[in-house]
Amino acid sequence: MIDDPVRTLPGYALRRVSTAVMARLAARLERLQLRPAEATVLLVIGANPGVKQSQIGRLLDIASANMAPLTARLADRGLIVRQAVDGRSHGLRLSETGRRTAQKARKTMEEVEADLLARIPEGDREGFLRGLAALSGDIED
Repeated sequence: MIDDPVRTLPGYALRRVSTAVMARLAARLERLQLRPAEATVLLVIGANPGVKQSQIGRLLDIASANMAPLTARLADRGLIVRQAVDGRSHGLRLSETGRRTAQKARKTMEEVEADLLARIPEGDREGFLRGLAALSGDIED
């Protein structure tokens, strides 16, 4: 086995963990015929009925060139419905099938996350989550 000279660098370690977790998530979401980004978009729409495609793209850091085909795939599958907001914009909401699919996707995501947290000693989990929040800038001083 060869030595990995950057394994102790936090950013590198986070990327490696993220890659592994996302691969697990993608494999599990395949059962629902969803990609991780599609599942996440469904959850955002479910939490924010009427949200605009551009708002979702900004929230999830998805380029508008990628959001259009992503939402088109979800609409073609009957998972989301577009509603005219004004002359140029459409809000998105989940169809009934989309709502059921989003619930299954959420459950799948929670199972993958629970598996991840189970690898961390119980007494360390709260600190781990606080540390991640601090790294992502979501924690208040």
